[in-house]
Amino acid sequence: MTTNPDREPTLADVVEQITALRSDLEQSRQELKSEVERWDERFFQFQRDNLTTARTIIITAGSVVILSPVLQAFAPAIQTVVSRLAGVDVAQ
Repeated sequence: MTTNPDREPTLADVVEQITALRSDLEQSRQELKSEVERWDERFFQFQRDNLTTARTIIITAGSVVILSPVLQAFAPAIQTVVSRLAGVDVAQ
């Protein structure tokens, strides 16, 4: 819209400006809404990834705690088997 600076804006000019502003505002709102939705999705994906990592760490730590005594008990037997397969004589 072009206005002549020498004349007073008419009601139609003001309504046209308001309509254009409302249209721009609605477009900005839609852009903001879609940006918020993208950031929400990023945040929730980050949370899911963190949950997966935490579960993996907990399962690994639990496995180590549970299996450590078992591996310690079988360590001499495992060492003997590996030594025999490698052809090394282990003095006991």
